[in-house]
This record gives sequence, structure tokens and C-alpha cells, in this order.
Amino acid sequence: MSTTVITGANRGIGLELVRQCIQRGDKVIAGCRNPDEAQELRGLEPANLLAIDVGDEESVRSFSQAIDEQVALLINNAGTSITNLGFQREDVGVMDAPVDLTLDMIRINGLSAATVTRSLSGRFDSGSQVVNITSQIGSMVVGANFNDLPYATSKAVMNMVTVQLATQLKDKGVSVVAFHPGWVRTDMGGSSADISVEESASGILATLKTFPHEDTGAFLRWDGSVHPW
Repeated sequence: MSTTVITGANRGIGLELVRQCIQRGDKVIAGCRNPDEAQELRGLEPANLLAIDVGDEESVRSFSQAIDEQVALLINNAGTSITNLGFQREDVGVMDAPVDLTLDMIRINGLSAATVTRSLSGRFDSGSQVVNITSQIGSMVVGANFNDLPYATSKAVMNMVTVQLATQLKDKGVSVVAFHPGWVRTDMGGSSADISVEESASGILATLKTFPHEDTGAFLRWDGSVHPW
């Protein structure tokens, strides 16, 4: 039984990834900020449910120290949005966004992919995979027309983390890939989004089954197609 670690596992895409990974027979270790409040996640009965605040390095260390087995798949899904932090999108354009807010978003959404991955790097074997759930908004092509500096910048940082991790872990046989999950019907994506969490999660997991190690560092859409940087 392969061990899969998923952060941000209590809602949205993360919750659905937990569900589908358990259904396919993975041993799932799920992480979220407040496990005691994650009733739907607890109902899926992951092998372990651990607390993690990905924006806090001490919390990340405690999380990784609680995992004492080899990890076949790490999915860095945890993150936040400017509305979750109490701001409106019209207030966070490049001409207006508070610097402190932007730095907080970079720490939580972007750099956490580095801190979580390196904290678990000793648990990877050749053939292990690391997935960073990013956004098309982190693309220079798409993000140029999206006036939300904190979120766009944070996902651009995650994309840079992806390619640098890929370079550092390649010789160990560990693949790293960034996925744009699509515009998904979640609390963050809204009810008018294009696809369901089920479609997004199943597309990502299906793509990983045949993902070639030589393509490590790729930026893909949920359906496996290549996304422009």
C-alpha cells in the first residue's frame, strides 16, 4: 500500500483528492490546520489526520516528524486566498495591494511547497512524486491580465519552487510537477466555475499514473495538457 500525504485536505480539491486516493487503495496521511473541526475529512477515515499550518515552519516540522514512513506521493494543496484573509479583490491590484498581505500570501501559497517538501525529502524513494497545486494565475501569460497581485505572485513563487525542487530531486528519482487544477466549483472557485472537484482530482491522479520522470518540473493542467509558463 502506497503512502500519500495531502495538505489542505479538509475541503475542496484537497478533500476530494483524499477521497479518491483512499478509494484507489492508498494509505492517506491528511493534513489541515484544525483537524478537530474537519468532520467531513475525518469521516473519510484517512490513515492519519495531522495538524499543519503550512505558513508556519515549526508546524511544518512537527507535521513531518509525525510521519515515519516512506512517502510515494506528496500533494502540496494547502493555500489561501485574499478573501480568506479579509480583503476584497478590488483592493489588491498591483497599484493597491498591501505589501504585507502580498508577503503573507507568498509565504503561505508559494514557499510552503518548499518547506513541506524539504521537510519530507528524507521520506522519498526513487519513483516518489511531488505535486504542487498551483494556478494558471501564476503563469506570466495568464497572470498579466489578472489584477490580484498577492495571489498571482504567490502562485508564481510556487511555480519557481516547483522547477527548483525538480532540479534538486531529479537525481534521486523524485518527480515534481505543478498542476493548474482548472476553474473548480469550490468555495474559492465559486458555483459558476467550469468543472467539479471530482473531475479535477481524477484528472490529476490519472495524469500522475503515466507521468514520465524525464518531464519533472512540468507545469500541467488538470487534464495532463501542458500549461504555458
